[in-house]
Amino acid sequence: MSALFLAAQHAPMLMIAAPLVGAALAALPAPVRVSWAWAVIAALATAFFGIDFALRTLLAGAPLAHYAEGIALSPDGFGVFAAALIAGAGALVLIAAGDLAKSLHPRVAPLGFALSVCVIAGWLGALMARDLLGFVLGVEIGWLAGVALAALRGEQDRMALNASMRMLGAGGVGAALLLIGAGMVGRAVGSWDIAVLEDARIAAPGLASAGVAMMIAALALKAGVAPLHLWAGAAWGRAGTLALMVLGVVSMVGALAALMRIGAHALSAPAIGHGVQWGLAALGLASVAIGSVQAIGARTLPRLAAYAAAAQAGCILISLALGSQAGYAAALVQIVALTAAAMALLAGAAAAGEAHTLAALDGLGRRAPLAAIAFTAGALGLMGAPLTIGFLGRWRMIEAAVGVGWWWAACAAIAASLAGVFYGGRLIERVYFRRANMSIQSPPRWGLAFAPALLAAIAATAWGVEPSMLLNTAGAAASFMLGAAP
Repeated sequence: MSALFLAAQHAPMLMIAAPLVGAALAALPAPVRVSWAWAVIAALATAFFGIDFALRTLLAGAPLAHYAEGIALSPDGFGVFAAALIAGAGALVLIAAGDLAKSLHPRVAPLGFALSVCVIAGWLGALMARDLLGFVLGVEIGWLAGVALAALRGEQDRMALNASMRMLGAGGVGAALLLIGAGMVGRAVGSWDIAVLEDARIAAPGLASAGVAMMIAALALKAGVAPLHLWAGAAWGRAGTLALMVLGVVSMVGALAALMRIGAHALSAPAIGHGVQWGLAALGLASVAIGSVQAIGARTLPRLAAYAAAAQAGCILISLALGSQAGYAAALVQIVALTAAAMALLAGAAAAGEAHTLAALDGLGRRAPLAAIAFTAGALGLMGAPLTIGFLGRWRMIEAAVGVGWWWAACAAIAASLAGVFYGGRLIERVYFRRANMSIQSPPRWGLAFAPALLAAIAATAWGVEPSMLLNTAGAAASFMLGAAP
């Protein structure tokens, strides 16, 4: 019991250390299943620490300041909430990796497991970091591990190398913007501490505003927010099934959560908050419009998922820009909905035999009923259909927007849902109302890819029907970000 108590007191540190240790063990020369087992154990331990930490702080009311570590870690409300989400989603992806890694050569599969766990560690580090330099380091570790993971399939598909190089180029631009922006913010504020931003007397508001804008642009690029998502369609389409799951669930959500964390602290700074608010709102509105149009016209599942994620991310940014507790809570509910939808869609396609083209979905309801159920839940979540968590997130966004008089934001949420009906309905129509007219690969041998797809579908539906725990947790995280007790 004393060991568990000690571990609970150092949960932020263990959430980062566990995946790094697991990555080191998974990369050792060993049979593929042994490497996979190490990665899964590390991911499950990380998920345990993350979820337990969130429950104790956000629901049980343990003060966050009590968990500040002496190694530059200092969690906040958004960090705690998003870290639990990323850790849980990462554990499901690593469980499915036993199947998903079959697209890799057995010689490089252990490295794929190790890199997947490093992606989790990097984004958790960014969410737990106390200062801007630690934040930048965590972001770049998570991003570069994802780039390397995407490149592993290059031995079998040279286009995967092209996709990873596109990611590397985009990430290089983002890294420069992020580091320069962090330097400008630190110079303007007089401190590298992220939490100081909202309380400090900013001597140079123009410099601070420019720095925050550069950091937000860098994180939006890494999250695939439109129009900064030019790399996403190619990378998601060519990276291989394992890399697609890691990039489309863990990395995308991690970058979006990191953006939310920086944006929330900047919104609370009186000298620059107003400009940050309208910058986030404009970026969110552009992402909703561009992402929705591209998703409607997408011809492959990975591209459709990437563009749909951009549209959903736009709604999250608009909710964040509201700057209120209701807006913050709506953003957190929507990021959970986005995670569940991405997991259900991508894992469902993988469980059906790596169905990347839309034509490969034809007749899926007859060929793989369980995968089709998960796939349908993901599509309904993107549409914001009633009794799904996607509907709950959109409804909360509309309530928060109307509450501050942002009627255009409520219209943007409705437009995003209507666009979702087009591309989500097209997926459902192919799954249940068409016959397969091409040779289809057989489902995975182990069937482990079904686990995250079905669990994501169950969570999306269960939280849509009974959302009280999720709403309480999101509300507590929003209260912490605004400096109030949960």
